[in-house]
Amino acid sequence: MKLDPVRYEMFLHRLWAIGEEGRLALQRVTASPIVSQGGECMSSFYTPEGVMIQACSGHLRFAAATSDALKVLIDWYGKSPGFHDGDQIFFNDPYVAGSHTYDMMVIKPIFYRGELIAWTATSTHTADTGGLLRGAATEVYHEGIRILGLKIVERGEFRDEVFRTLTEQCRDPQYVGLDVKAMIAGNNVCAQRFLGLVEKFGLEFVEAAGAKIIRDSEEMARAKLRSLPDGHWRSRIYLTSLNRKERKSMPLQVLCALTKEGDELSLDFTGTSPQLENDYNSTLPGSLAHVAVALTNTLFWDIPWSDGKLAPVKVSIPEGSVINCRFPAACGFAPWVGQMLVASVCENVAKMLFAAGRHDDINATWYALWYQGGPGFAYAGRNREGIMTAQGIYDIHGGGLGATPYRDGVDSGGHMNIPSGGISDVERVEMQYPLLYFTRNHNTDGSGFGRFRGGLGSFRIFMIYGSKDFSVNYNPYGGIPQASFGLFGGHPAGGGGLRAIFLTSQDLLERMRSGDYPTDLDEITTRGWGNLHLPHGSPERVSLPELTLMTDFVAGGGGYGDPLGRPPEAVARDVRIGATSVEIARRIYGVIVDEKTFSLNAAETEARRREIREQRLREGKRLAPPRPQDGKDRPWRRTLRIHESLEIAQDRGESVIRCLRCGYLLCTPKENYKKHALRRTVELSEVALRPLPSGDPYFGHYHEYICPGCATLLQVDIYCPSLGGEEDLWDIAIRLD
Repeated sequence: MKLDPVRYEMFLHRLWAIGEEGRLALQRVTASPIVSQGGECMSSFYTPEGVMIQACSGHLRFAAATSDALKVLIDWYGKSPGFHDGDQIFFNDPYVAGSHTYDMMVIKPIFYRGELIAWTATSTHTADTGGLLRGAATEVYHEGIRILGLKIVERGEFRDEVFRTLTEQCRDPQYVGLDVKAMIAGNNVCAQRFLGLVEKFGLEFVEAAGAKIIRDSEEMARAKLRSLPDGHWRSRIYLTSLNRKERKSMPLQVLCALTKEGDELSLDFTGTSPQLENDYNSTLPGSLAHVAVALTNTLFWDIPWSDGKLAPVKVSIPEGSVINCRFPAACGFAPWVGQMLVASVCENVAKMLFAAGRHDDINATWYALWYQGGPGFAYAGRNREGIMTAQGIYDIHGGGLGATPYRDGVDSGGHMNIPSGGISDVERVEMQYPLLYFTRNHNTDGSGFGRFRGGLGSFRIFMIYGSKDFSVNYNPYGGIPQASFGLFGGHPAGGGGLRAIFLTSQDLLERMRSGDYPTDLDEITTRGWGNLHLPHGSPERVSLPELTLMTDFVAGGGGYGDPLGRPPEAVARDVRIGATSVEIARRIYGVIVDEKTFSLNAAETEARRREIREQRLREGKRLAPPRPQDGKDRPWRRTLRIHESLEIAQDRGESVIRCLRCGYLLCTPKENYKKHALRRTVELSEVALRPLPSGDPYFGHYHEYICPGCATLLQVDIYCPSLGGEEDLWDIAIRLD
C-alpha cells in the first residue's frame, strides 16, 4: 500500500501521543513512588508477531524486554489457551524478558472485528515480589513470584483469584496491586486509542504504517552507521560486589569492544567477569535490553523507537558472565549491573561519534559513582501506620548528567534509562516510609572534573523514624569508581559524598526539638550527632534501630577535557555555589580560591597550573621509545580528528597521530596512542578528600595519559591491577582504508 506522507506523519505522531497518554494514565492510577514519581514505567505497541512498532518516553529497557516476552508468549500459548479479545497477560520472568522479578509487565492483544491486529504492553518496576528481601538471594527462586504468563484479565473479566494470588505473596499487597491495576488501565487507554486510529485511518493503512515505522527505523539506523567512520573502540567499566566466602568486597569488570563496519555495528563483551553467587547478575534478556537503552540514548535517539533500529546491531555476551548468568542465578540487582554495560557501550559510542564530528550527541558517563557499598536503597520495615514497606525511594533519578564537548553536564539532570523520569519527592517519601530527611542537596565534588565538569548528583542525610523493624541492604565498600568514564582528559568520577550508617544516642530527639539537626556530612561526627557503624561480617542486610542516621550520594556525570583547560573564573564560581571544594579547585583544576571570600587569585593560579604541568611531565613514564620529532613542522593535513586533542594527519603518504595543541607526533594510526604518551599513575586517595568509611584501601588507581610535548591531559583511565588485563587499553583504532 502506498502511504500518503502527510497522513503517515499524522499517524506517527498520534501513535507516540497515545503511548504517552497510556504511560501517564498508568502513573496516575498507581501510588508507587517508583512509578508515579520516578517514572519507571512504559507503554508500547507491537505487531501481531511481537515486533515493537513504537515505544513512549518511559523506561526504555521495558520496551525492548517486552518484545522478547511477546515472542515467547506467542510461541508458548498461541494455540493453547490462545489469546482473545479483552485478555491481559501478566509476566515477570527475567530469564525470558526484563532484568529482575521486580520488572512486571502486562500485555494486551488488540482485536479488530475478531482479528488480532496488534499488541500493547505496559510495564512497571514494583517494590516487592515476596521472597527474600533484596540483597540476600543466591538463586532466582529466592526472589519472589516469577510468572511466565498468566491471564490477569480474561475476555474482559478481571480475574480476582489471579490478582490475589500475585499480590498476597508480597509484603504490601495494596502497593503491588495498584501497580498491576495501573498497568491494566494503561493498556486499556492504549488499546482504545489504537482502535480509534484504525477507525480514522483504516486497518490497511494502520498495518502498513506500522510496518513502515519499523522499516524506516532500520533504514535510518543503517544510514547513520554509514555516516560514521569504520573502526574499533574498546572500553572497560568496573563494579564491585560481595565475595561471599571472604565477606569482603571484590572488583569485577565489564569489557566492551565495539566494531563499526559499513552499516553494521557489533558489540562483543568477551572478558567480562564471571557470574556471582549473589544477586549482582544480569540475565541475557536483561543485558540485551540495556544494550537497547545505551544505543537509543546515544546513537539512535533521533530514529523512531521501534525494533527496526536494532536490526543492524549484533551482540555477543559470553554465557556464565555477570551480564549473561546461567539459570537459576539470582539477579535482583541486575539493573545496577546493567548500568555498567550501558556505560561500557556509551563510552565507545561517544568516541565513535566524536570521530564522525557529531559533537552535539556526545556525553561523558551519566552514572559515575566514586565507590559502591555501605547501605543501599532497598529499605524495608513497617512505617508509622504499621504498613510493611519495601524499596521504592528513587533519589537515584536525580543523578548528574555527563559533560559534553561544549558545556558542563546538568546537575540533578535525571537518569539515562528514563527520558521522562523524576526524582522522589521528599514529603511523599516521609509520608509513606519510616524516614525523615535532614537534607538533600548537590554533592560537592560529586562529578567528574574536566574542562567541562560533569553534572552533580545529590547527597542526603536522613533518619529512621517510626519503625522498629527497619532493615537495609548492605555491601562492603568497593574502592573503585563504578559505571564511570570521562572523555579526553576528563575525570571519570568525582570523589565527593559519603555513604554510611551512624548510630545515635537517645538525646537526638531532644537536640532536634531546639531546631538543630545535621545538614553537612562532616557535622555528624564533629558535632556528635552519630558514630560510624560498620556491621560485622558485611551481612547482605542490616537491621537498624530507630533514630539511626544514614548518609548517601547518587551518581554524577563524567568530565570532559583536561581540567586545566577550565577557565579559572568558572572554577571560582563553582566554589562559591558549593559545586567544587577549595581543595579540589587547587589540587585538580590548579585554581587558587580564598577559603573565606571565594575570590580568585590569578597570579597564584597561573603558577599552580604551571606546577601541575611540570609535575605531569616529570612523573609521567614513557611506555615506548619516542618518535623522532624532526618532522613536526611538516605541512601535515588533517585526515580525521579522533579526539579532543588528537588528529590523524597525512603528508607525503605517511599518516600519524599528532597533538592538535602542540603538534607533537605520537605514533601511526595503527598503534595505540597511549603507548606513546606519558603515563602517570595517580592513587585514588589523591583525588578523594575523605577515605572510604571502612578505611580499606582502594582497589585501583588512575592512569593519566599526557602529551609529552605540551603536558595536555589526553585521557584518564581507571585501572584495577588485581583484575589484570591490558593495562593501557587501546580504546580508539580507526580504519583508514
